[in-house]
Amino acid sequence: MRIRRLAAGLALASFLVAGCGADGKDTSSNPAEPGGTTMDMSQAERRAEELIQQAVRGVSPVPRLESFGGGVKPCLDPSDGGSEDRVTLTRNYWLKDIPREQSKDVVRQVFENWRAGSHAIDAEPDYNRNVAVANLRSKPDDFLMQVAAGLGGQVSVGVTSPCFWPDEGKSPVPNALGYPAPGSKAELRARQQALSGVQGVSSQILDTFAGGRPSHEDAYVWVREQDGSCVAQHQWTYTCGDAETAAQAFQRMLRKLGERGWQLVDPPDDAAAPGGGAVLALTPDEYEAGATVERERGRADITVSAAWERAWPPPYKR
Repeated sequence: MRIRRLAAGLALASFLVAGCGADGKDTSSNPAEPGGTTMDMSQAERRAEELIQQAVRGVSPVPRLESFGGGVKPCLDPSDGGSEDRVTLTRNYWLKDIPREQSKDVVRQVFENWRAGSHAIDAEPDYNRNVAVANLRSKPDDFLMQVAAGLGGQVSVGVTSPCFWPDEGKSPVPNALGYPAPGSKAELRARQQALSGVQGVSSQILDTFAGGRPSHEDAYVWVREQDGSCVAQHQWTYTCGDAETAAQAFQRMLRKLGERGWQLVDPPDDAAAPGGGAVLALTPDEYEAGATVERERGRADITVSAAWERAWPPPYKR
């Protein structure tokens, strides 16, 4: 149960960089509709679901959609210098009941559905790689769209809106602590604990590395619309001077985390980073906490996607 829940959280972490286009330019000034109306929450929700349905239309075998992650999060550090009180909405779905050997064909069908909608293509899927991923942007409203066949052949689709202002009367986003604003001191403490927890996960992993330097991305909290629970995420990169040093740093991390009681779960052989390594590392405590750590052969960087959450429901909701 712990591995399954955390894997879903980490898949969310590796999805879309909400609110920015592929070139890093904030798209929040784009109108949500051709008429030029400012986007609100209901428009973002309708458009996201419309793009998801467009993705799976006519796909064979027919997938069963299972929502995971998603929700509303703050637009942190927007590249246009605008307010961080704006938000962005994400919808993510697993495509269930797809045989593993047909996963890449389903990615192909979804990609072709979206291509037929005249959306902008940022990255076409490479079906010769172990993991097939396609990234697009919707036209004319610049929603980010992704379909992927990931570890073990699981297929997922996700859509993320540009930044927009929350509905009138709703509290602004409190920095990285999630949206909507906490409704009680207990909720605030829970989110602060999650944020501190994921930063601790990253810090422990960083402590095992040597020979390089980390990037400085911020951690943040997602609030699940389904039940109000939250999960903290932190994605960052550790860059070494060369590929050999990165390989040594990766192996050192595995050894050190193992010595500290972390559970290290190897992904399927054919899903690991090509010629490199990938591992799901779980902390030795009672929380849903850990990270996926990946390194590709020939590259000098290591990517870390950390996640932390409490068992649900938390005490103040029981």
